[in-house]
Amino acid sequence: MPVEFISRGYDTTSDKPYTEGFWADAHSIKPIGSARYGVLGVNDWKVTPVAGADRTVSIAPGHGFGCGVTDQTVANETLQFDINTTGTRYDLVVVRRDWTPTAGVSKFDIVKGSASKAIPGTRKSGQGVEDDQPIALVPIVAGQTQPGTIIDLRCWTSNGGVIAKDTLALGYLAQLGACVLIGSTTWRYTFGTNGVAGWVSDAPDSKPIALSGGYAALGAGYVAPYTRKHADGLVFMGGAIGASGSSVNVDQARPNRFKVGEIDAAHLPAGIETFDPIATESMGKVFLYVYPVGHAKAGWVEFEATVAAGVIPKSAFSILLTGGFSWVAA
Repeated sequence: MPVEFISRGYDTTSDKPYTEGFWADAHSIKPIGSARYGVLGVNDWKVTPVAGADRTVSIAPGHGFGCGVTDQTVANETLQFDINTTGTRYDLVVVRRDWTPTAGVSKFDIVKGSASKAIPGTRKSGQGVEDDQPIALVPIVAGQTQPGTIIDLRCWTSNGGVIAKDTLALGYLAQLGACVLIGSTTWRYTFGTNGVAGWVSDAPDSKPIALSGGYAALGAGYVAPYTRKHADGLVFMGGAIGASGSSVNVDQARPNRFKVGEIDAAHLPAGIETFDPIATESMGKVFLYVYPVGHAKAGWVEFEATVAAGVIPKSAFSILLTGGFSWVAA
């Protein structure tokens, strides 16, 4: 038996009107104007598997809202999914709001998905007619009675901000001006450089340095060589370079340079950047060069040594990219 929804916001729900108190509550505690959808508390409408039951989940009681309607449930509801005969099918659990009956109706429902780990394209999206608020994506695995790991798609909103738990939630929150915090990363739905709307984040863009022949990540507890570009355009370089073979031959001293790798094209500086890494002592002082956009060696990373050290065994060769090496991307 489906749980009862206590709903306000349908124009024919005369027994549950928006009185002054509920209207104030809807715009503060359950802020219907701050986002298209949301739930109130951490556990409100949380979807969990039911142990010992076949392809069944439980939806916790709680409060939520969507498209101007506020809803409350006061008991758990269980939903059972259809059998899946092959692979994994990702079904969507939603709160379906239907404005078309004589009195509007809210209920929990399932939108059958596919093998794609994504919100199904068959989800209803028609505010004022029939609309689905996603709350969880549930993997139904062939031959298993218990669902796979449930993906939480709920979102929380207050005072102009939205929080979600998984980037898949961005699939239904995509409206120009949206700003969503997921973990420590903020996502904004805005215009790109080509004028097309899309999601951008402030998460750093990390790329490995493509090392040249004869060189490899040093290992020994050091991270592999990388560059990391931040939202403000600042690029940091780090990691440690070692030998890929049994030795490295540094047979010439400064001003002769040895190419050790290339950085990602989006991380190039505007001018030649020079650094002094910590490197194998037998090479004397070592200088590192990163070449900019437009240069014949654009993207190359080279080093030069003040001492022609000759053949350096793998066990003795290292270049540590430490000391806050950074530049502004061109």
